[in-house]
Parts: sequence; structure tokens; C-alpha cells
Amino acid sequence: MKTLSTQAIQQDIKELQKKLEEIHPNPYKYISQKDFSTLLTKNTESVNNIQDLGLAIMTILAKLNDGHTYLDLSYEVFGTNSFMFKFRFLNDGYYLIKSSETLSDYLGSKLIGINDHTIQDIETSFATLIPKENETSLSYYLPSKLMEPVILESLNIKDGKSIKLKLEKGGRTVSVDIEPEDCKNKMVSIFERIPNITNTITVQDTYWFEEIANLSAFFFQFNECIEKEDLTITEIVEAFEKSNLPNLIIDLRNNKGGDSDVLNPLKRFLKEYKNKYKVVTITGADTYSSAIINLLELSNLPSTISVGEVPHGNPTHYGEVESFILPNSQLKIFTSSKIFRFNGYKLGETFKPTHIVPTRIQDLIQGKDTQTEYLSKIL
Repeated sequence: MKTLSTQAIQQDIKELQKKLEEIHPNPYKYISQKDFSTLLTKNTESVNNIQDLGLAIMTILAKLNDGHTYLDLSYEVFGTNSFMFKFRFLNDGYYLIKSSETLSDYLGSKLIGINDHTIQDIETSFATLIPKENETSLSYYLPSKLMEPVILESLNIKDGKSIKLKLEKGGRTVSVDIEPEDCKNKMVSIFERIPNITNTITVQDTYWFEEIANLSAFFFQFNECIEKEDLTITEIVEAFEKSNLPNLIIDLRNNKGGDSDVLNPLKRFLKEYKNKYKVVTITGADTYSSAIINLLELSNLPSTISVGEVPHGNPTHYGEVESFILPNSQLKIFTSSKIFRFNGYKLGETFKPTHIVPTRIQDLIQGKDTQTEYLSKIL
């Protein structure tokens, strides 16, 4: 572990604050400049190595409540070993949706606690490390932080090499000991273990489409705001028009952003024929950044409704990320450089779907799509 002198750390934290003030549109929206400076000094006064500096900076940046401003997850801070499991918050708790082979028999299980800590205790501890952009932030970002042994140890949740996961499945609670593995190891997804899985909950490409006869709908899954060379958005519009279907479903559940202008051909078409089609957007916790912009633009059409989960991204938000490197530790920091404002939404205010329909673990285990199942009742 690389050690750092007191002088080197002081230089780095001064550079951190200087760069944030230069680049970020409003770093002191949620914390005053004085309190930020005091926190920087207090959290780093006993630090003498790169790992502890990284953890201190992570805690400090969380005070900005901006998910686009964060510490790069470098090996120097977090090492190369992780706990190879990925939980996802679904309606009433955190469920195991990816894991190494060691835990694969427990896919679909609900997390009850780790060691002697309940999930409520864990949420309280991690709240100091996670920027609170809105009410979904903690439950959205917590699963990725749980994978880091260094973070668990710093919060006194882990005190040895292994941890004991307490899981619940089918009314039965089990405890499983697990150790960190190489973070490059492959994980098994719950989707790989589900027979006869519904097509609409699989992520097959940047975007794709199919016709759903029982919904009289053209289903367009838009997973990333990037245009494909072999299938343009204009070609998607042409395929929809030729289908002669009255309903258009635009699935944004997996879309974390990109270039919001990519969808312009479809948006122009729908504005021109705004009374001809019924448009449904499906949202998920992952919907973020440019996908939120597309979501809002589509929602402004008179014939559009939205169904799904509350996105973890906000309509009015910080973004357009830039980065800088601290001179001594060489830690890389990402930060927003611009604020995007949308009428009717304050900073920190979420988009609420017309019909809030959280994904149910019972549906997922059976390969069903909670949101399209709901659409079958209202279309």
C-alpha cells in the first residue's frame, strides 16, 4: 500500500477543492465552503496512505449529493479482490441477481444481513458514502459498494477475511460464508438460470424491437443512447410505421445515458403523429442521464404514459462529466461541469411514472416481465 506524507496529502486535498470549484457548477449547494474545507481537513488529518485517502475523499464527495462527482474505483484504493455478488433492490429488499459459482444456488435470495449487522444497520453505515441525489440513491448504489472488502472493513462490518451473508429464500433463512475473489472472475446472472424467460426482460443489444401481438404493440428496447450502424433509429421508425400497430412501447429500463439526440428521428415522428399512436415508456431504477432527457421529452406528448420504477436519475441534474488527477496520490476524480434544468423539476426531485410498478422478485424468478404483465391489463 502506497504511503503518503502529510505534505503530499495536504497538497492533494487543496487541489481537490480547487478543481471542484473550477469545474463543478455549484459544489456548495448542499454543504458550505467552510464546512467542506473543515471536513476535508478533519477526515484526512490521520491519513498516511493512498487507500485511506481514497476512502476519505469518497465520504467527502458524497456530501455534494451528485452521482456524477465521484472517486474512480482504482485498484490502488480498493485492491483487485471483491466479493463476487450483486444484489438489486426490488420493491421490499435487496435480492441476489448475480454471483460467482460459489453463491449461484442462492440466486433470487433476499439479503437479511452481513455478520451481526442487519440490512438496516448496513444502510445507515453506507449512507455516509453514497451521494443522496434523491430518495432512491441509497438503495440503488448500495449493492455495488457491498462488493468492496475495503469499504466493508472501513465501516466495521467486516473484521476478517470472510463475511457471513444471511439470506432468505422460500421462507428459509441460511448463513453462507464467503471470501473475496479476483474481481475479474465471471459472475452468473439469475437470468441464466431462468427457463422460458420472457424476451422483454433480456438485454440483447444496444437496442432492438419486436411485435407483441397480445398487446397490439411495437416493443422497442432502447438500452443505450448510441446509434447502431446496422440498424438506425430512422429504420426503427420505418419498421414501426409498417407494423400498423396502435401502441408503441419504449423500454428505457436499462438505459443509463449517452447522446440524447440519438432518439430525435423517433421523437419527431411521434410529434407529427401525436394523436395516432398510444405511447408507453417503461422506466427502471437504472434509467439515468440522457435517458431521463428522452423520457421527459416523450412524456410531454399528449398520448404518452409511463410505467415502471422511479429512476435513480433526476430530470434537473448535474452532468457533462470531466475528470482530473490529484498530483501526489494520482487518484482520479470525476466531476460534473454543468447543470441541466427542466421546467417543473427542482434539483433532487425525481420523475414519477404515471403508473409506479416495481419489479417483483416472484415474477423475475419465473421469467416474467412485471411491467409488460401490467400493461396487458391497461392497454
